[in-house]
Amino acid sequence: MFFVMATAIYAVGQQEIVTIPKEKQDDIDRYKELVVRYKQANNSQQAAFYLNKIAFIYWEFGNPKEAINYFLETIPLNEKVGNYNDIKAVYSNIALIYSDMDRLDLTLEYFYKSLEARRKLNNKGEVAAGLIDVAYIHTALNQSEKAIQLLEEALELSREVNNPRLILNSLKLLAQNYDNLGNKAKATEFGGMANAYEQQLATQQIKTEYETKVVKSQAEAERERMQRTQQELLMSLRELQSKAMQDSLNFVVLRKQDSLRKAEEEAQRKQTEIDLLNTDRMLKEAQLREREAQSRVQRIIILAGAIFVLVLIISSVAIYKNYTDKKKANELLNLQNIEIQQQRDQIQKQNENISKSINYAQGIQRALLPPQSNLQAIFPESFIFFRPRDVVSGDYYWFKELTTGYGSNEKTGKVAVSAIDCTGHGVPGAFLSMIGYNLLDDIVFRGIHKPGAILTELNNGIRRTLRQDETDNRDGMDMALCVVDTKTNIVEFSGAKNPLVYVVNNEVNRIRGDKESIGGGMDYRNDEFTTHVIKVESPTWFYMFSDGFIDQFGGPDGRKYMIKNFIDLLAGISILPPDQQREILKNTLKDWLGTKYPQVDDILVVGFKIDPK
Repeated sequence: MFFVMATAIYAVGQQEIVTIPKEKQDDIDRYKELVVRYKQANNSQQAAFYLNKIAFIYWEFGNPKEAINYFLETIPLNEKVGNYNDIKAVYSNIALIYSDMDRLDLTLEYFYKSLEARRKLNNKGEVAAGLIDVAYIHTALNQSEKAIQLLEEALELSREVNNPRLILNSLKLLAQNYDNLGNKAKATEFGGMANAYEQQLATQQIKTEYETKVVKSQAEAERERMQRTQQELLMSLRELQSKAMQDSLNFVVLRKQDSLRKAEEEAQRKQTEIDLLNTDRMLKEAQLREREAQSRVQRIIILAGAIFVLVLIISSVAIYKNYTDKKKANELLNLQNIEIQQQRDQIQKQNENISKSINYAQGIQRALLPPQSNLQAIFPESFIFFRPRDVVSGDYYWFKELTTGYGSNEKTGKVAVSAIDCTGHGVPGAFLSMIGYNLLDDIVFRGIHKPGAILTELNNGIRRTLRQDETDNRDGMDMALCVVDTKTNIVEFSGAKNPLVYVVNNEVNRIRGDKESIGGGMDYRNDEFTTHVIKVESPTWFYMFSDGFIDQFGGPDGRKYMIKNFIDLLAGISILPPDQQREILKNTLKDWLGTKYPQVDDILVVGFKIDPK
């Protein structure tokens, strides 16, 4: 698993400790009991399994220290049974946690421990992956010579096991480290090898997909041929059974006819004897025996005919019963098909009505949210990257040119810009976004222009609107809000959990928001959210965003994108025009999702540039 693409729980090292939901705490308590039982039963593997589950829950809910403790508790148990596959995974997870806490020294230490476990597995692919993880940290620490040494070994092992993804990552990191050392020739060499290899992989993938399609078509044709052959054999078997029955009846008749012929010959012989003896007594006896023989033959013929008729009747009854059973089954199947079609039509109609309603709601939400051109009229260099997960969105953006007060059209020269992430997504999130949008309009209309005060008023407004003191409703929103004074080039920022990232002179800065969300479990408050003041003296790009991009699963290992990678991405695109920045965000998300992973949340990024002149 490569650190280059690996992600973990969003901002583990930067989140506050939150209360674990009751159902998850119940799971933790139950897992702890199972750990004790399996340890008592000397079942180290199962005990380590449930310790891992506890660690992942703490990791998910922002308690990294507890997660690390429980991960470490699995190590001696796995060593006891020689399970180095789980040991290397545990050390990698601990390294990821420390990376999000900006403790690269500990990240490097635990990636080396993971590499040591991988070597014990005697798997060249695993060793290559571990070498790349360690090399990435050395690269981040500007220790390029050490990184190159590790990457050369990783490239050799990757080629031995013919792992395309490992080979490509090794080539790319080698090019990066040689470039860091100023060795342009080596950087160009490895960069060219990486590009050529990536194109080769793309061509091979297209070929594989075509071959798979051809094989599938041939398999279907063969299956149809076998089905036809099976039907022909079944018909032949029925014909043989019918013929056998008919042959049996003919055999009985022929035998009885042969008996009749023999009886007639016997009668003829007796008649000859009578003629020879020339006595009436013998003649009468012979005639009597002849009558008896004829009577016996007649009885035999009658019996044979009765047997034939009985067999014919039984066969006819069986055939008729089989026919009526099939007819009833077909009638029942037809009724079931009709009922299924009716249900399908009803479901389709319901889905069409639901889709129409949601599409209508999308039209309302689009009408509510201003177009990007309105923001560009205020900040010429700006963009909005907005990608809802469903038809309607729980994320929304809001900006407004501020006026002096109630009913006044006199502008103050200040502009409020915000990116908001509501609880949930789809229709519930969209309802909450409409409530928040209207409350924000009302707050600034009343002359409240300080970001911290705006967030405080919005919090109280959400609680009143949703009656959260009277009900169990805990919906709310996380947001970042900037108020820009275009005359003095002063930016005031306040955040509810969400941060502000700004780039000036190629230097990245991040200001964290307050730990409380808007609405939800927070009480009414009189004290304001924290307001941060930024004096803009050089051209500066400001970015506000929801957590949709950061929490998106994807990449080769199916992990989250992570806040650190996202901030690095923003820093890299900040030198480009806004349209290109938006396009890079779009393509990066598309590549991260690939074809395996669906979008899990709404995604919103708002960027604008202030250039004091």
